[in-house]
Amino acid sequence: MNLIDFNPWWEYGDVPKEFNPDKKRELFGEILRDLSKRRIDVIVGLRRVGKTTLMYQTIHKLIENCVKPKNILYFSFDEEVSDISSIVREYEEKVLRDKIRNTHTYLFFDEIQKLEGWENKVKILYDMYPKTKIVLSGSASLNIMKGSSESLAGRVKYHYLPPLSFREFLNFKDVKIRDCYIQLRTLKVMLMDFLKRGFPEAINMDEREIDEYIKDMILTRIIYRDIPESFKIRDVEIVNIIANHILRNSGAIVNIDSLASQFRRNRRTISNTLSYLEMTYIIKLVKNFRGSYVAGSRKNKKAYALHSSLCKTDNEDILIETLIRSETNAQFYWRDSRREVDFIINGDKIIAIEVKNRERIDRKDVESLKYFSKKYGVENLYLVYSGDEEYEMEGVKIVPIPVFILKYARSFTDF
Repeated sequence: MNLIDFNPWWEYGDVPKEFNPDKKRELFGEILRDLSKRRIDVIVGLRRVGKTTLMYQTIHKLIENCVKPKNILYFSFDEEVSDISSIVREYEEKVLRDKIRNTHTYLFFDEIQKLEGWENKVKILYDMYPKTKIVLSGSASLNIMKGSSESLAGRVKYHYLPPLSFREFLNFKDVKIRDCYIQLRTLKVMLMDFLKRGFPEAINMDEREIDEYIKDMILTRIIYRDIPESFKIRDVEIVNIIANHILRNSGAIVNIDSLASQFRRNRRTISNTLSYLEMTYIIKLVKNFRGSYVAGSRKNKKAYALHSSLCKTDNEDILIETLIRSETNAQFYWRDSRREVDFIINGDKIIAIEVKNRERIDRKDVESLKYFSKKYGVENLYLVYSGDEEYEMEGVKIVPIPVFILKYARSFTDF
């Protein structure tokens, strides 16, 4: 272990430019605001969404605000698994030349879930060093959430970093959003380009590079490395099979009995596999809404790729629907024996959203939304389509897709 390799600012006085891009994720401001608070901040999310970069940008800002570079320690457990106590000891002896408890320091630990028993070890640091701010990141939500409910209760705040939103994508491409409201066609072209570019590093890649990047840097690492390490499983191949099945059919209902029969595994194996994929942020399971803000059927869940970038299909309908689920963070859909509504948002108000990737809408397209509205007394109804105009039909707001994403998605629910 060589801490200097992880902390080049000790030698050069700042974070190297290649680790500190000018463009920032929207979560950056929230992380900065929370640095002054006495708690542990944990950034969770899928691999390659920018958690490490967010840490580097935060470190740069601290140095810019006159924090001494040697008072900031970064270590990645994704690169080398070591014990926190030995890291801190070496940091005190070779860098600070003082005890951490005697000075105000910042500790950044990346991919903390790789460290066995990390919850108790971080708790000890937090309790022993009240002057120290601790920021963690993790890509496996089960390990992270287990820590909060047991060892770290009352000491931690979680920040979810999703794949890029369309709004962030436009910002990264230096497109002024306000200038585009009157250029819907331009927005639609950019939306189609964005469908496969939900990761900051993929923004300027060509399609072939993106496919290799998603496969090698995200899916292969999670399926064949992260999941076996985190969940101690042997049957890795079924994880790969189920992942590919869902990523090719994003938005389809998952029937555990059917999958068990199709892939010759027992129900428990299939159920556990779905959980592993959701906990490592490859997929999102969406429940059938059952009439309240929290109620949902455990049966007949839909399985979506977490973001359209992960989909292994060129079907535009599937990609658009998957993207809108990601943008709105929808947790529910609704279905009865004859009707279906794509997404139900369970925020302060119930909001129903139907997605139709076509340019013309007729009365049949709004029937399910109207029925759902009557059944549950819901007034906020949206039908998303690929036309050019925003209008209402029989009490349903008809919204062109790009404008919908920009104007409405972030107000639907608190992420």
